[in-house]
Amino acid sequence: MAVLVVLFIIFLAYTLFFGRKMMISLILAFYPATLLYKTFPFIQKLLVVSGDKFLIINKIVIFLVFLVPLFIIISRYISSESSYTGSSHIIRTVGLAIVGVILILLFSYSTVSLDPIYNFSSSIDILFSTTDRVFWWNLAPLLVLAVL
Repeated sequence: MAVLVVLFIIFLAYTLFFGRKMMISLILAFYPATLLYKTFPFIQKLLVVSGDKFLIINKIVIFLVFLVPLFIIISRYISSESSYTGSSHIIRTVGLAIVGVILILLFSYSTVSLDPIYNFSSSIDILFSTTDRVFWWNLAPLLVLAVL
């Protein structure tokens, strides 16, 4: 649970420092990057290290090769910051940070298993135990974006 709190704080700081525009771009870039990573035919040829932890890091780097260019492209098309202030600004920022944590969990459970680095608790495992639940968790960040 402490790891989730740390991830939340990291995403909250990222959103506060770089702005909601950049966080929204990151969220929207996650989905096509995941699709490209999962369907990329040369993943096994690009895995050049051995050992569980190094293999996970290698897979994360390959995923980032897809994520970063998509993030840059999408961030060019996201409109400038909104003029929300006060409590609505805080609610939106916290909501985007929560979405960031959800995306890390989705990444760990459906894209690259981070178990050799960190194994989430069994209560979180249950949330992502079936493909139906993974689908709904994939939909949740988009619904949060629609509401925010």
